[in-house]
Order: sequence, then structure tokens, then C-alpha cells
Amino acid sequence: MKSEPESYYPVYLQLKDQPCTVIGGGKIAEGKVEGLLAAGARVKLVSPTLTEPLAAIVRAGDVTYVERTYQPGDLQGAFMVICATDQPEINHQVWQEATANRQLVNVVDDTPRCNFIAPSILRQGDLSIAISTSGRAPALAVRIKERLQTEIGPHYAHFLRLSGKLRRPLAEHIPDFETRKALWYRLVDSDVLSLLEKGDEEAAVQKISEIVGFPFEIEKCDA
Repeated sequence: MKSEPESYYPVYLQLKDQPCTVIGGGKIAEGKVEGLLAAGARVKLVSPTLTEPLAAIVRAGDVTYVERTYQPGDLQGAFMVICATDQPEINHQVWQEATANRQLVNVVDDTPRCNFIAPSILRQGDLSIAISTSGRAPALAVRIKERLQTEIGPHYAHFLRLSGKLRRPLAEHIPDFETRKALWYRLVDSDVLSLLEKGDEEAAVQKISEIVGFPFEIEKCDA
């Protein structure tokens, strides 16, 4: 009987300044390159042809471009490898080289040739929600993301910006960890989010001040 696919361990990777290689120059590679650049990765792109958006990225000098078909050795030094071609032979070679090098590798739309998979991600500022179906039905992950987007709007990003400003003064005023923890839950469970959703930052900051027990300066909480 055919075994079930492996389960995955969810993790967020810090890719700032990490070397990552993308094989392929089509529409799918486009999204992968943009995502890696947004995460601060140093990207090498290998493909004989490029979409116009990828060509613009190359012209801007944001990636290292190798204008040819993949060759063995192209993955040398990469922390992560993404292969987005429609050529099974190249996909297989990339998978073999990457696994031999013990690199993180994802061959797009070929789960058996992935030792990691990229989830569908909902972002609102510093909030990110990753949704995965373990490669079984990526379209379902996209639909779930779309549903969540109707509930989780920009006010969540605003809340996190305020929270970032609050962390240090809260630690200074409330040194006891358990007390601070309880206050954070009170903040999250309060109507601060709904006030921010309505665009009333002043009332939201006032509510935060009431909950934590000291003045929380609104001018320090720029949106």
C-alpha cells in the first residue's frame, strides 16, 4: 500500500542576507523571487529567458542573474533552492544536487521533490499567518487565506505597531512577568482592536493606558 506523504514541521525562516537560488524565469519564478527579496535574501536567478517583471528586477540589480539553463554546480553555496521550471529532467537534477548538498529545496508543484513547502501566507504588517495543507490541496489553503482576509484587516497591523511601542515601557513599569502576561491578554481581549478598526487611534491609546495603568503617549505611536 502506498504510504501517506510526510507531515511537515511549520517554521518561519530568517532569510536576511542568506544566499538563495531560483531556477526558472517564468511567472511562478517571478513570485518566488519577489518573496525571497521581500525577506531580505540574496537571490541568484538561473534561466535562459525571463518574464518582463523578472527582467526589470535584473536590470535594477536586485538579483545575480545567470542567463542560461541550469547546470550542475549552480546550487553551490545556496542556503535555499527553489526550482520553478516545466522541464522534469532539470527539476530532477536540481533535486538531486540540492539533496546531496543537504540544502533546503522546493521543486514547485512536485511535493516528492521538496524537503520544505511554502504555505499560503496572510500578512498584515508584522502579523503573518501561514496556511498549509501539507501539499495535498494548495488551492484550499488559498481559499482559507481569502476567508481570513475578510476578518483580519489593517487594524491588526496597527495594533502590532502600538504593541511594539508598548513593550519596553510596560516592562519598565511592570517588572513581574506574570502580571505583564495578564495585561497583554487583557489588551488583546479588549476593544482596542475594534477601536483601531474604526480608525479611532486616540481612543485605542486611551484604552491601552487604562489597562496598563500608566500614560501611553500617543505621539510615540505613529501609524
